[in-house]
Amino acid sequence: MLKTLVRVVRPYLVGVKHLFMTPVTVKYPYEKIVNVTGENFRYDPKAGIAYPGFKGRHVLYLNKCTGCSLCDIACQNISEAITMVYGFNVTLEFDKGLYEAFRRGDREAVEFFEAVVESLSPAKPGGITLSAGHPIVPVNWSDIRAVKQKDENTYEWRLNMEPLYEYRSEAVLEKYLIHFLHWLRENGWEDKIVTVEGADKEDEFHEITKGSYKARLSITKIAENYPQNKKSYFPAVDYGRCVFCGFCVDACPFYALEMSPEYELSAYDRASLVYNPKMLAGPPITKPPSELGWFERLHMILKELTEIR
Repeated sequence: MLKTLVRVVRPYLVGVKHLFMTPVTVKYPYEKIVNVTGENFRYDPKAGIAYPGFKGRHVLYLNKCTGCSLCDIACQNISEAITMVYGFNVTLEFDKGLYEAFRRGDREAVEFFEAVVESLSPAKPGGITLSAGHPIVPVNWSDIRAVKQKDENTYEWRLNMEPLYEYRSEAVLEKYLIHFLHWLRENGWEDKIVTVEGADKEDEFHEITKGSYKARLSITKIAENYPQNKKSYFPAVDYGRCVFCGFCVDACPFYALEMSPEYELSAYDRASLVYNPKMLAGPPITKPPSELGWFERLHMILKELTEIR
């Protein structure tokens, strides 16, 4: 009888004892452990010394990066997470006759602008991404209200509301505008690639005509105006592929790349894991945890009290 009573009471005593013990685990993400060093992992190429630090999200110093691509080369045989990219703007220019026909409701003019909007629709991406490649990053596109009059006979529509980062202008066409170009050719519009004097070699221009209607689709590189990087060529990182080895930091000879203690990089889709140069150069991107319930709040208070004791 006594042994049976002991067997029944002992588990309760063990449970009560643990209520007053300091827990070993933390309730992430409401509680966090400060990193041991709290510093960025960085490398001094002149001294040949790597300074200890946490290998989390990269930090890119745009005013130091020269676009040498050594970080990209170092990553090629590991995870191929880094891609050197330019920033592009996509602009559609058209003559006054085409715009006035659209406002009158002319069928061909209306279908032309509808094809542009449909190609840029998030529900119908422009290109196809293989499972082993980098995902297509969603872009904030403008609507027809962004059309502005450039001069007396020309109107201009800036399609992208933020820079498009790709390794070539052809990639912008293949990912976002391929359906529009196919529609042009299937509906009797003439699409011809032309050269513009004084344009950058990375720019691309398409002359679009049908009868009296004329338009020009321009994909132009954005000049970031950094004296050490005249090409405006910077790395982007796909954290869906990155293994956080730090070899890219070791390969940079200009102190332009480090790795920060920021490790909260999870996302619901792969496209959100692609960080363009401006995102890497910006402050840490942190997301607040969901609201605590009454049980979690009570647990936190009890845990703090036991730690004080």
